[in-house]
Amino acid sequence: MKLKLQTWGLLFMLIMVSCSSSDDSPAPSNQANISGSVNLYDESTTLVDKSNMTVRVLGTTPVITALTDADGKFVLTNVSFGTYTLEYEKTGYGTYQKTGLVHGNNGQATFITATPSLGRLSTTGITDLTANTENNQVIISMTTNPAGSAENRRYVRFFLSTDSTVSNTNYSYYSQVYGAQINPFEKTITQAELVSAGFTSGQQVYVRAYGESFWDNAYDLADMSRRIFPNLNLNTVPAVSFNVP
Repeated sequence: MKLKLQTWGLLFMLIMVSCSSSDDSPAPSNQANISGSVNLYDESTTLVDKSNMTVRVLGTTPVITALTDADGKFVLTNVSFGTYTLEYEKTGYGTYQKTGLVHGNNGQATFITATPSLGRLSTTGITDLTANTENNQVIISMTTNPAGSAENRRYVRFFLSTDSTVSNTNYSYYSQVYGAQINPFEKTITQAELVSAGFTSGQQVYVRAYGESFWDNAYDLADMSRRIFPNLNLNTVPAVSFNVP
């Protein structure tokens, strides 16, 4: 009888120790921080104050946000693991989005190694636009306000479409950002370049131009259906057309 009592006592102690050990074990976390940094510029290439840009995690309730410090660094705390879009916003800057950020696939905090360079909204307006066909090529001429110069370079971008309502949201082709040092600024496009862009000889094509920033803050929507150009100056003139050589 005494042996049975001792055996039951030992079992009871083992059970209590087991329960105590289980209760004291930390539960696995499904949250961790997301951190990164930004570089901020004026509408040209001059680095400016990196602080006080708001970075938010879209889709969180309440929305998780952080402000960048003087070095452009930010930390978004206690973000549940998942795939997110981060939105970067500051007064005077076109809103930028980083889509498809996978957070916590290894159960740890996420550090964003790629540092975006973000620019201010363009102050360059387009006051005149022409497109002329010459010698198997098209010359697009854009007059800007302010005028571009070697000391004060302005930046422009144009969009092409067979639709007369071509715009920054309705286009078949968009150009790179060009720096304008003279007024008007001219860009020559060859027939081969137009064909490569999807147009055919004899086709009527419409062009529209906008002032842009060197760091354009452009990004693709999460579904990749369209590219967004947040820094464009929408003060522009109507589209003009030309026939592909």
